[in-house]
Amino acid sequence: MCKDYLQERKELVEALHKGRRFANLPKITQPTLMIWGEEDQVFPVELAHRLKRYLGEDRAQLVLLKKTGHAINEEKPKEMYKHMKSFLCTDAMIPPNHQINAKRLMLANLISPDQQINK
Repeated sequence: MCKDYLQERKELVEALHKGRRFANLPKITQPTLMIWGEEDQVFPVELAHRLKRYLGEDRAQLVLLKKTGHAINEEKPKEMYKHMKSFLCTDAMIPPNHQINAKRLMLANLISPDQQINK
């Protein structure tokens, strides 16, 4: 999959990065999870650290997956799922007056369709 059109893809990635500044991005105020492959050749790990600093060390959580490139969902789907589930199911993600129902809904969406939640 990744062996064809190497030069064209390299030029595309370089064009995507050219002239990009974090100052042009909106500030996200909610807790943010970033899952990044340590061996990502499309968006280098240094970019992840810079983005975390930009978003705020107290607001952004960065998870680096070892021996993983850019296609995290294909390379390490179980590890990605584990981090997403942990992040989404923390109390900090849900306003106090919505915690019970929101947690139940998030968990229902994370459980496979053949499983059910007891109400």
